[in-house]
Amino acid sequence: MITMFGTSVRASRLAHVLLLPVTLAAYLAVGSPLAAQPMAPQPVRPSIARIADSLAANGDTARAVALLDSAVRRDKRDAAAWHQLGLLQWNQARSARDPNFMKDQKKIRMLIAADTALRLATKLAPDSARYWLSLSRFNIQSGVSTMRFASSAQARDGMSAAERSGEKLLLAEAADMAGMAAWRSYDALANRGLPSGMSKVQLENNNNWNRKNARDYVNSIATKIQPPTGDNDHAAALDYFSRAVAADSSNLRYSRHLYMAYAERKKWQDLAAVASRRAGQFPLDFQAQLALGLAYHRLANEKDATHAFDSAFVLMDEGEANRLKNLSRILRPRASKEQNGQIGDSASWAKLPALQRQGLESMFWMMSDPLALTQENEFRLEFLARVVFADFRWTIDEMELRGADTDRGDVYVRYGPPDFEMTIPGSTTDSRTRLDGGVTLVWDYDAKLTFFFDLQPGFATGRVSLFDRNYIAALRDAVPVSFANVPVTRLLDTIPIRIVRFRSGADSSDAVIAASVPIDSLVRANTLDRVPVDIDLRIFDQFVKIRGLESDQVTFARDSSNAPLDRTWTRRVGPGINVVRVEALQADSKRGARAMTRLDPSTNVGFGMSDVLLGNKPELRSGVVTPSRWRDIAITPSAGSYARGSSLGLLWEMYDLVPKEGQTKYRVAITVERADRDGVAGFTLRVLDNLGRAVGRAQQSRDRFTISFDRQGGALPVLVEYLSLDMTQAPTGGYRLRVEVTDLANQKKTARNTEFRIR
Repeated sequence: MITMFGTSVRASRLAHVLLLPVTLAAYLAVGSPLAAQPMAPQPVRPSIARIADSLAANGDTARAVALLDSAVRRDKRDAAAWHQLGLLQWNQARSARDPNFMKDQKKIRMLIAADTALRLATKLAPDSARYWLSLSRFNIQSGVSTMRFASSAQARDGMSAAERSGEKLLLAEAADMAGMAAWRSYDALANRGLPSGMSKVQLENNNNWNRKNARDYVNSIATKIQPPTGDNDHAAALDYFSRAVAADSSNLRYSRHLYMAYAERKKWQDLAAVASRRAGQFPLDFQAQLALGLAYHRLANEKDATHAFDSAFVLMDEGEANRLKNLSRILRPRASKEQNGQIGDSASWAKLPALQRQGLESMFWMMSDPLALTQENEFRLEFLARVVFADFRWTIDEMELRGADTDRGDVYVRYGPPDFEMTIPGSTTDSRTRLDGGVTLVWDYDAKLTFFFDLQPGFATGRVSLFDRNYIAALRDAVPVSFANVPVTRLLDTIPIRIVRFRSGADSSDAVIAASVPIDSLVRANTLDRVPVDIDLRIFDQFVKIRGLESDQVTFARDSSNAPLDRTWTRRVGPGINVVRVEALQADSKRGARAMTRLDPSTNVGFGMSDVLLGNKPELRSGVVTPSRWRDIAITPSAGSYARGSSLGLLWEMYDLVPKEGQTKYRVAITVERADRDGVAGFTLRVLDNLGRAVGRAQQSRDRFTISFDRQGGALPVLVEYLSLDMTQAPTGGYRLRVEVTDLANQKKTARNTEFRIR
């Protein structure tokens, strides 16, 4: 059997398949009628051409082909008729063309006939750039790699013909096609590794190497060639794309290919220059703005990147904008148990109404923004830059496939540019030999993520290895996206934060926010004696509108700032979802720190209790005899970290207990358990009331302390409880705290859990 046009052809048809090149040669032989006369192009008779075009446009392609066939039978030198006949036959069989296998023998014969007709047109009229381009397009869409590579020479012939005739538009098209042919050669040859012997990547189920050591495994079987391979093909492609744009600057595809070539080699200044020039020529070109956004973001010019991307979305239609911004690209493919009813997978996302997706998209990026104190959202810009790069880099026009939707595009959008890249001869699906014509592309990330793609030279497509798909599916579920390559993540510290809510009405709560800002890490690298730090609190509601904002700038002495700064805010929050962000930024060094917490809606009516506020020893405020609300207690809220030997203050409220005989009775149970079991075992703890007296009878084991006691209060809608935990004998480490309240009138229970640490 042989393979032609991506088709397995049985031996009985071999003679028929091989006959066509011979037939073509016979037409051009010395004794043929063609060789005996000048090969000047002869146009189809206008009436026949019009009739054929009309028939084909109305769907009667068979009759149009018959008319043209009659024309070439009458005049075998009619290049225009051969060309039009080839195009119609190609169009009839185009949908059946497959790089793997074709069953339809009729379509196979049509493709063979189209190949012959298009080749004859170029032989009969070698000065027709249009004919050369048709043949080049036909071959570059072939299922056979050798024919795809042959399209390069035909595109160059088209360029020469267009230059001779002065047809600028055809010259531009031919230059672009020549560039794409060179690019497809580059795609399979770039970053080539030299294998040792017949070594190749083995990914079958019986492999015994650890995926965390994938880069070491790859380097053990191949050595990356230095300097990297592919330079000549890339330079040729870049030159052709530049010539195409120079000849026809209005064409979006030619410009996109030029952007691709610059972006591939990280020539961001050059990309910004050509995109800026085009944006000036064509102010409505959204693609130029996307290229500018990509270039500026990679150049760390986030302000201009934001402006460019926003401008692009204004210029493009809604469908294209939604395709580019689609969050499902970085969501896990399937729902997980940890989502707790939240939208976190692409399947659930696709089912949402458009307006709801728009609102959740805004919430997602607000939650993802590394620092709200900066004017730009670096993670959103990174996402858009990845999608734009993927579309530029891996879009295949003849397959109507957008780059971000390819396997390589999906991985790139989720995890960014790979830290290590190498191509190795041989595909991963053939374990017997590496001489199968395929290429294995390896992407590896410093975060211990590795991807293997199978490439077919000349096709510009890369598929995730068949043996690697289960691993990739599990990885997307576990780590749907990573922004580890964004520089701001390496300069971002964590702010410990604790938020406690007290009821303030049926539809709102008072939130006490305690934060420990790591001033020492923010000012450490600064050379100034007095270092300014911006500190910011923002509260967003479920519609991503700011409901609370407080910003100030504090100056610190660099030499004496060796401890965190404790800050406290009290703000009223609404009934729905609220997001609290606390941030700090040292603008000169670009060092920042942040904390972000999502507050889900809470029930503000009926029996219940507030969160438990942790702080120093609580006391009644001056002039207060019986506290009616939490504000009547003087306590300094804590983010949950205490020096060893400190006392831990507790404050909470209870709501709507059932009174009996003018009194409410309830039981308090407090449990403290060590979260860290390593090191010193056991601890000692006492619970003290507001007068410093021990309360209750404790039960204590090696790493767990439990105490319960009964209390009573007036018949009030709100009761306030405050105590101290004497943990002076407790070792350092993490602890879990549970406070449970039982209404003794009806035995209803409510509880709150929290954690703290002794340092």
